[in-house]
Amino acid sequence: MALPAAPRDRRRAAAIAIGTGIVGVIVLHLALGIVAEVSLYVRDPGYSDKEIRLARQEAANPGAPSVVMLGTSRTAAAFHAGRVRGQLAGDLGGRAMVFNFGIPASGPVTHLVYFRRLLADGHRPDLLLLEVLPPALADTPGGHGIPAGPLEARFLFGDRLRRSEVETVIRYDFPADETREAWRRSVTNPWYTLRFPLVGRVFPSALPWHLRFDWSRGCDEYGWGASFFDTVSSEQYAAGLKRAVGEYQGVLADFHPTGGAARALADLLALCRQQGIPVRLVLMPEAAGFRAIYPPAATERLYRLLHELCAEYGCELTDAREWLPDTAFSDGHHMLKPGAAAFSDRLLQEAIRPFFQSRGGATPPPAPPLEREGRKTLLPLPSQGRGPGG
Repeated sequence: MALPAAPRDRRRAAAIAIGTGIVGVIVLHLALGIVAEVSLYVRDPGYSDKEIRLARQEAANPGAPSVVMLGTSRTAAAFHAGRVRGQLAGDLGGRAMVFNFGIPASGPVTHLVYFRRLLADGHRPDLLLLEVLPPALADTPGGHGIPAGPLEARFLFGDRLRRSEVETVIRYDFPADETREAWRRSVTNPWYTLRFPLVGRVFPSALPWHLRFDWSRGCDEYGWGASFFDTVSSEQYAAGLKRAVGEYQGVLADFHPTGGAARALADLLALCRQQGIPVRLVLMPEAAGFRAIYPPAATERLYRLLHELCAEYGCELTDAREWLPDTAFSDGHHMLKPGAAAFSDRLLQEAIRPFFQSRGGATPPPAPPLEREGRKTLLPLPSQGRGPGG
């Protein structure tokens, strides 16, 4: 017995609605996956927000002598780029562009990926200041659900990377299966995988602070993410130092900078040399209590590596570890506002100003096109003997 026409129509309409909904969901997933691969505004908000600010500064100061500092949260809180710009511009006829590209929870592999992005987008500083966070050079053994390899692999996942960048970080010992799978989910199921960056873009107060992905929106126009405080109490400082020591003491206990992170640092220096961009490595200030967690052998290996890299790639090293008193820090290695001012002034005096004076304010000549691959091996690291800075 044939069904009445009305029920057939309703079933047909329901099937069309369901099919349309399924197609719509697929289209939305594909659209966001494509957008996230092309634009980093959703995929990697921390990078994107700072790159937008950098582009604005360059547009506002076309052709001006330029300095970019690339680093971790230490750099983000410490390098008062606007203050440095004001003083440097006075030296260079009123024109200068200075920017803080400090990114929390980063390291040499992240810095290599980010600097390649910056070059691809046309950002070419006359001087690159590159922070070296010593624990980030360690080759960690992993275990208990934590991946082996570079320390930053615990924080930089495949969903923040483009497809080509996934293979890049894997070459520097990031976990291959986990990194590829995180990127794959960001393309096939982006509305779920990228939900926190998405919500952080439109309604950040709906998320706890550590899931907002909006820390970079709190920096100033020159990229400086200043501390909220000028001072902390002795109790607050002791608690902060205890946390910092807990995070890094185990990493430094058997410190061997011979893995993927050290290779990434070498490759970044090789890239800068190939592009004709001068680099100055910077060891950031640390309080006495933080410096005390470095075993002598760890300090020896650190300085030996950095001096060898500087000799090979023609860069210079600014060792600022002992520049500031303990009162300059909130936790032994992140600077308070007065510490950031003092550090920035001295960095200008000892590294930035001499660089431009030596060049007479001139900028370097155009560089050859960006190569796709960096150097794959690190120079041999001796196992005996004291290094120059040990």
